[in-house]
Amino acid sequence: MKKYITLLALIVISAKLFAQDGRASDDDLARAMRGGRLSLSAEKSVLSANEQTQINIDVYIPPATDNNGDFITDGHPVHMSDAAHTLAGSGAPISYHARNWKILQGGGSLDIIDEYLVKYTAPASAPRDNIMVITAEMIPTGHDLPKVVLLKTLYFESGDNIFALNDPAAGINDLRLSAATKGAKKSATNPVTVTAIDPAILARIPAAERQKLQQKKDKVDAEVQASSINLVSLTSNANAIYDPSNNVTVMTFMGMGKDLSPGHPGPAGGGMVTITYTGGLTKGVHSFSGRLNSINVMPDGPRDPKTCVCAMQGNPKLQRLKCSGTLTITSMDGDFITGSISSTVWNNRGQDKVFTRGTVYGVFKIRKAYNDPH
Repeated sequence: MKKYITLLALIVISAKLFAQDGRASDDDLARAMRGGRLSLSAEKSVLSANEQTQINIDVYIPPATDNNGDFITDGHPVHMSDAAHTLAGSGAPISYHARNWKILQGGGSLDIIDEYLVKYTAPASAPRDNIMVITAEMIPTGHDLPKVVLLKTLYFESGDNIFALNDPAAGINDLRLSAATKGAKKSATNPVTVTAIDPAILARIPAAERQKLQQKKDKVDAEVQASSINLVSLTSNANAIYDPSNNVTVMTFMGMGKDLSPGHPGPAGGGMVTITYTGGLTKGVHSFSGRLNSINVMPDGPRDPKTCVCAMQGNPKLQRLKCSGTLTITSMDGDFITGSISSTVWNNRGQDKVFTRGTVYGVFKIRKAYNDPH
């Protein structure tokens, strides 16, 4: 019990001693490391066959607030490789060393880059439950700290839209939301918008009136077909709309369900993800750090964390919560667009002033809710 109280005290103390610019000092890093705020973070949380990702051991630096409860610095993770280098340069003690990296489940391979960083390669085919679990042991350098075993769950790509949310400081670890994109490929063409009249009823209408009705129907259908809006895609659960006047694209993913347990997606739920970024739907890597860029992750369920967001607009106190990452479009076939996103997100767990920094990584398959004019 004494050791537990000591660890809690160290965490509380460390939250009050950060530099005003948000950067952790050597003492901050040392205290946070002793506080046991350790976790595994992956560059990519969703992997396809033979795809690679880097896995870091992170130490979490708690947020600091002023006397009014406003946050001075955000809560955020620091890679242990960077922290160890900083501490070694200043002569400050390192509380933990990493040992025994292993793949507990799912196969694949590990390449050790340094003590706190590895490169993982996914297996060539989907493993059982479509998950891979990586572990590392944290061995304390002193007798007053406990040994810590860290786990990281990675997902094998098994659906159209998969998003993995992580914010260890808020208790969010590998929260997975997924949903298949609705709508068959053949239905990408706009349907008729005016339903045909029942032939039995049509036969009782005078010929001149029937001709007028048919002409009006044909005109409306032609206007819709010639428009830039694709009605089928617009009503899909995963679509994208481009606004050329502002050069902004909005992607919407609805009906996202959570994993009931690792590797066991639940049915379609009420979760939602929205992405806004500056630029159009073109292949390649798009920076996700512009003023208009934002991502909202709204998990499904009354006990879920409050919406995780970044680049909150319209609130001067929250303008510092910027997005940071990339959005990549890998393919476009005229009907569907596939790609991935990696970004910072911010979560306040229902508290208005203190935010913690997390990450979201996702792969997607969306439908254009407009037709190319060319």
